[in-house]
Amino acid sequence: MMITGLRRGERPVRLRLLAAVLLAGTPALASGQVVRGVVRDVSSGAPLAGVVVSVERAPVGDGRAPSLAGRVAASLTNERGEFELAAPASARIVVTAKRIGVRQYQSPILTVGPGETRALDIGLEGVQYALPAVTISAATPCGTRTADRGRIAALWAEASAALTASELSLRDRLFRATITRYRRVLAPRALAVREESREQRRSVTEHAFVSFPAESLAVIGYARLLDDSTIEHFAPDAKVLLSSEFVRDHCFGLATPRETEIGITFQPVRQRRVTDIEGTMWLDARSYELRRVEFRYTNFPLPVVDSRTGGEVHFSRLATGAWYVSRWFMRVPQVEERPYASVAREGTRASSQRAYIASFSESGGRVDPVDGPAPHGALATLNGRVVDSTGKSALPGARVSLVGMPGTTTTALDGAFRLDSLPHGTYTLSVDHPGYSRLGLTAVEQELEIGEGTSSITLLQAIGTPQILRQLCGSEHVPDSNVVVRLVLPRSTDRDTVHDTVHDTMPGSALHLSWAKTRVIGPRDVLSQTMAVDLVIDAAGGVTACELPPAKLVRIEERDRDGTVGRQWEVRTPEAGLVVVELLESRRTGR
Repeated sequence: MMITGLRRGERPVRLRLLAAVLLAGTPALASGQVVRGVVRDVSSGAPLAGVVVSVERAPVGDGRAPSLAGRVAASLTNERGEFELAAPASARIVVTAKRIGVRQYQSPILTVGPGETRALDIGLEGVQYALPAVTISAATPCGTRTADRGRIAALWAEASAALTASELSLRDRLFRATITRYRRVLAPRALAVREESREQRRSVTEHAFVSFPAESLAVIGYARLLDDSTIEHFAPDAKVLLSSEFVRDHCFGLATPRETEIGITFQPVRQRRVTDIEGTMWLDARSYELRRVEFRYTNFPLPVVDSRTGGEVHFSRLATGAWYVSRWFMRVPQVEERPYASVAREGTRASSQRAYIASFSESGGRVDPVDGPAPHGALATLNGRVVDSTGKSALPGARVSLVGMPGTTTTALDGAFRLDSLPHGTYTLSVDHPGYSRLGLTAVEQELEIGEGTSSITLLQAIGTPQILRQLCGSEHVPDSNVVVRLVLPRSTDRDTVHDTVHDTMPGSALHLSWAKTRVIGPRDVLSQTMAVDLVIDAAGGVTACELPPAKLVRIEERDRDGTVGRQWEVRTPEAGLVVVELLESRRTGR
């Protein structure tokens, strides 16, 4: 899978923790040596589901404090708390049991004879809302405060338990699910959906996505340039995050806590030269359950960097103890080059090319367990109100929709709206308004969670000038030396569609903007230059010029892909700030 991005962690530390290595398949238990038992809450005696139970090899020693040498087998306890694992004959083993938020259980060293079945019942704390202690096995070269190392190791152990449980749930096919996958093409500024395709299937649990093996990613990196000049991107799945290669190649740190979450940051060790990933694993601050993994790229082979490039993988747990990837997305830019400016001076012409993000490609999906919260259960209702950028006045006539879902509604005079018959899940609520459409932007987007059978209320405030400038030009402020001008082409009414308008322009057309620049170079000498910029007309029927001079007469020509000149205009730029100019219908030349 593919993705990009950049983020720095805090207080990095490289840990030599025992990474979980899962077996390729479930051990055959029909014959051979078996360890079986039940895991219970020590206080109530109730069986505990979803506990990771493992058989580990123990090295030769005095038996007082064995250091584990490698995992032989692992499984999750079922709803009755039961487990059954294969064990090597006559080998020294240790059985461990780990439940998230609870200190790991470790048995004494055991030996199971050929064909023997060893019974082993385990008692664990049912609920323990205190971070269990974990011992760090070695010092690290990444450097951090000694006081932070134990907490980082403990958080990593909790995240590893959830990742391991997720892999075991998939391996043992513990539940059925409906898996919905989508692919989208997003607009580069507001990430509005331009195109979308979906596919859905119901089956016994399968991987939402599968990454390259960890040992391959350690060598080739998480992105590579192919022979056809395209870039292939890779995202980490649970096996990669659990691997010894990932632990070896990354430093870990503590993220700045959020209200309900705590996190572990990870970033490549300094000597890594290939494209790698960095990001944060976010855990619930109370239960220490893994919620999601956010990741971005480092040393990525693209000339354009955008903070919205990246991905997330969200995790959930069923009542049966099975863990799974509940939803995910991966977003990468599609980069193109275009002429940026040309200058005519004393009969010569110079031109330059600038790389820009033409669109984003996003792939993702969600998993709805059939035995869990049913995707076809009670439908929800969303009520809301949209206000303008000041937050004081209603925004009527705006179109409201959930991205990727059919059906829209329009805000009333008081800005109110209602959406019915919504399946549960996490969505992007999008509001489009004619005033923002002229800018090629969405008025506001909001991520929200819709619960099954619920009735929710939300308030949305349209973006203001700083947010508009950031999306259009990458900065919230316009320098005194520049002005920003949004040029909107004339629109013609489509008689077959009462409310819609179409722009009278050809695909791939551009606007050629030119203006005179003068500079005094002596008492009687004035240097005159003609500055120019070509801007491709976007899907909203306009262009945005972010670096025009103030109070200057600008000549505008509409040009086809072959350079044929069409309509022409002249516009005087404002003294400062941002202005939207509706171009009037003009005469055509050369067509």
